[in-house]
Amino acid sequence: MHYLENSTHSKAELDRICCSWLTIVEDLREENALLIRLLAAVLSTTVTQEFVETAEKYQARFLIVEEGLLLLRHEIGEQRQWLKGKQKGTNPHSPERLQRDIDRTELDFVTLRANFLQFAGVERS
Repeated sequence: MHYLENSTHSKAELDRICCSWLTIVEDLREENALLIRLLAAVLSTTVTQEFVETAEKYQARFLIVEEGLLLLRHEIGEQRQWLKGKQKGTNPHSPERLQRDIDRTELDFVTLRANFLQFAGVERS
């Protein structure tokens, strides 16, 4: 996690930070996709109504995560365009807010992943 402490960063430094955020977002998207595939595999072997209902809730959460990650990716892309001077006007997104969003997304995802793996009966090594 990067911490932007109201210090001044050059546009090049902010662009590098944005690139690291994009890597985090893409890694989370890949892991989210893996969890969706695991959910499908687990559902193919278990068919109790309660299990299916809980699985549907996880599926909905995974879709919400994907939407949030796509939005973050878009906002980071807008930030990079602005940093490179390709987008005019004021800074579209505060780097501090983007950092908070990335941090919160990571923490929420770690919790979701742990809860889902416990639900699915998968040990995480």
